Amino acid sequence: MRTAFLFLTVFIILVLSNPFKAIAQHTVSDFLLTAFEDRNTSHFDAQRAFLKPRNYRYPILEEVELRMGNDEQTYEDLQYALRLRPGNPWRIRRNNAFFNATRKELELQKRREYKENLMMRYELALEYFLNRELAAMVEESLDIISRKANIMEENLQSELFDGKDYSEAKLDQVEAIEKLEESLVELNRIKAEIELILDTGDLNWINFSLIQVETIEELAADIATQSNPSVELDLISQRAEVARQEGRVEKADFDIGYAQLEYFPFTNRKSNYGFSVGVTLPIFKDNKPQIAERKLDELELEGEFEFEQHRDSINKIREYQHLKNLIAQHRLMLKKVDELNLKAMQNNLANSEDFDPLTILDLQEGIAKLDEVILKSRFRVLSQFVDFLYTYDALAKSPLTNYLSEDLMLIE
Repeated sequence: MRTAFLFLTVFIILVLSNPFKAIAQHTVSDFLLTAFEDRNTSHFDAQRAFLKPRNYRYPILEEVELRMGNDEQTYEDLQYALRLRPGNPWRIRRNNAFFNATRKELELQKRREYKENLMMRYELALEYFLNRELAAMVEESLDIISRKANIMEENLQSELFDGKDYSEAKLDQVEAIEKLEESLVELNRIKAEIELILDTGDLNWINFSLIQVETIEELAADIATQSNPSVELDLISQRAEVARQEGRVEKADFDIGYAQLEYFPFTNRKSNYGFSVGVTLPIFKDNKPQIAERKLDELELEGEFEFEQHRDSINKIREYQHLKNLIAQHRLMLKKVDELNLKAMQNNLANSEDFDPLTILDLQEGIAKLDEVILKSRFRVLSQFVDFLYTYDALAKSPLTNYLSEDLMLIE
């Protein structure tokens, strides 16, 4: 009992002294979720927070003016006036609409940044898994080549020894070592970048299962039937709306007139008070260049929207077709590898009477090369699948999904 109690006490102390390492496990979904915490989106929040009505709304009264007059230059002719110039209600309303449109534009810019952040993390995760698998395969190939060279070294005096084959095996070792070193350098670089984003030094994605090609095919077919506009198109459309609202504000930029209260304290009239109003007719405008400039911006953005809309539809067709072609190519490669049936051939040779270990190792080396070909083919499909999701604007759609996971888990 004392031993168990001591063990439990030590464990609790270790957990409390470093709870992050003891509890936190940074999954692939956690890594993807950091796209929404990136610092490159903070300025959008600051801008949206600033755009409150009190910071941009035109005042109801634009001008309050106190006047004093004296036509006869006598004390009895003294008169006072209070002139009020109200704000243009059309300009007030249109200015509010302009800044509401600006807020929506900022929100779309933020969504686009989220999309770019997610894409970057998907690409990093795929590069990590690819280089991890490649490094393991290169290490396996190096082990096979080293075993071949060792067998030859142990049989230097044999009549079957071939110096050319031995030198080729040693050169293959050199090539495999070089390839392994390159794979490990690239793997460590990507791992360090992921750990920097996650703010951890203990990346552990060993048990993560990548999505299967069959699932990719089914999911892509479903997404391709949807015709939702991308966030880039929404942003261009909203920018055109901002330009239109800004033009409407310019058109309403004129004074509507004034109202004036008058006071004549020393005149012999029935009333010492008076009232006058003035109405401004906006016949002549001095801001026509600004109005024309806003209209040109609107027309330019409308033309850009039509062009991007056409290009978006073409890109979707191209990306989906390319994905289907890569899936078909991957299946063709699997079929060809199955037809070779090198593993069955290896087993038959291993069970034969004239067993030749070098031949067996040659077959194992060939199988390892084919496994690498299949691996690269599969990751080409995965990479194109991510490009497809990006083009169809599915990466950041709700509910947020980890499209790399085998079971398409939701990101929370």
